[in-house]
Amino acid sequence: MFPHTVTIYNRDKDEHYHRTVIEGVIWNSSKGAVVRKTGVSSADELQLIIPLASDKEKAYLKPREWEKLTDKTGHWTLQPKDIVILGEIEYEVVKSGSELSKLYDDVLTINNIDTRKFGSDMDHWEVSGK
Repeated sequence: MFPHTVTIYNRDKDEHYHRTVIEGVIWNSSKGAVVRKTGVSSADELQLIIPLASDKEKAYLKPREWEKLTDKTGHWTLQPKDIVILGEIEYEVVKSGSELSKLYDDVLTINNIDTRKFGSDMDHWEVSGK
């Protein structure tokens, strides 16, 4: 039911990226472009469903809690401007997140995160992006 794997790159206040691979998610994206008088702009969109219990390797923290950590190893978060890529990616970002778009196809930036808690195994995050 949740057949996809994604790699999330969390960006900290110092512009460093921290990589986390999440298995058992639903990736629903569309690629496109909009032509306007001012030029062509991207119409890429993402809807990502991540069950709250999906990552057993690292602990999820809310963005402010995550940012306070001096050692972010073993933790991850979801926040706007983070980058998500379809698949398990081994690449460590060196300079900036824009280098990922040059190397991989399904690279999108998180815009919004909704937490859906139902008190069951249906609890999940709904992540949207472009």
